[in-house]
Amino acid sequence: MNVLTCAACGNRLTESPRLLPELPPRPEFDGRKGPDGSRHAPPTVPRGAYAVDPEPAGPRGTLVTHPEDTRAYLSGDPAVSESGCCGPPGREGPNELCAGCGALVATVYADCSGAYETDFLPDAVRVTAV
Repeated sequence: MNVLTCAACGNRLTESPRLLPELPPRPEFDGRKGPDGSRHAPPTVPRGAYAVDPEPAGPRGTLVTHPEDTRAYLSGDPAVSESGCCGPPGREGPNELCAGCGALVATVYADCSGAYETDFLPDAVRVTAV
């Protein structure tokens, strides 16, 4: 079993995800409320999983996770002030910090206008066996 950890301090950043063989297609938002009442697209990857994005908008090799698998381990970057109608759209780039040391580690996409995922910067994290 693996977890994603901060490359700067070793702090845990996720639940224990399993590696998917490839990144699933990003689902389209249909405008309806999800089971939890939120209005964002379905998650790109299921809970408890991650995938390597070979051609992301950011650096190649971004690790894509479900936002709920990271919520307890990350904190929002107060220097990023973007907001969408339903959550952070991620248009300004990385917006999440390691809760342990404050290193910039990820971008959360959670607005209704795009993907619902957390993308970890490949140089900011390590896959660590537990």
